[in-house]
Amino acid sequence: MSTATQPRTLRKRERTRGELVAAAERLVAARGLDALSIDEITEEADVAKGTFYTHFEDKDDLAAEIARSIRLELEHKITATNEGVTDAAIRMANGLSSLCTFAITQPVRARALLRLIPGGVDPDTPINAGIRGDVAMGAKSKRFTVASVTAATVATLGIAMSAGMRLSDQTRRAPEPFAFAAEVIATALTALGLKQAEALRLAKTAMDSRKKELAP
Repeated sequence: MSTATQPRTLRKRERTRGELVAAAERLVAARGLDALSIDEITEEADVAKGTFYTHFEDKDDLAAEIARSIRLELEHKITATNEGVTDAAIRMANGLSSLCTFAITQPVRARALLRLIPGGVDPDTPINAGIRGDVAMGAKSKRFTVASVTAATVATLGIAMSAGMRLSDQTRRAPEPFAFAAEVIATALTALGLKQAEALRLAKTAMDSRKKELAP
């Protein structure tokens, strides 16, 4: 059923839920979850406090919904970009370029996600299964040279999260964010054992592709 054909009450309910989510995303991106109250979220969304509880059990329930929806959107993009790609280095460049581009183009949502991810740099948490899998693939194929898959995954996650926070900070990010993102990706690939020239080439190719995808 399309939004236009839904009953008016359902459309209003979904609109209100969307306003709560958007308000919480803005506040979490700016201040983090712990510093927020439900009163502040409903005031930002311009809805009554009682309305909040018709959509979410509590603040943590809302935060989980935000993290889940943003994470699924980003994971879908990375999966689509890497479809059919078997080279671990290219897969890594594609995944990191998708994250960086998301941070550049959707800074509020990216920053909210990074603040809400539980165990963000834990290599064994489910959200990091993709990056760990690519590191393991690269190590097995000798594409990457790493001391251990776990250590390399932690290091790569640290680079990815730091880059995401920097690129989503519109007051401090580089004047040429796509070029900076390519430098970050090249640094990550070099840390995984690629020669600098190849790392720079793959990183630039990945970011150029993401930038081209944004063109109307």
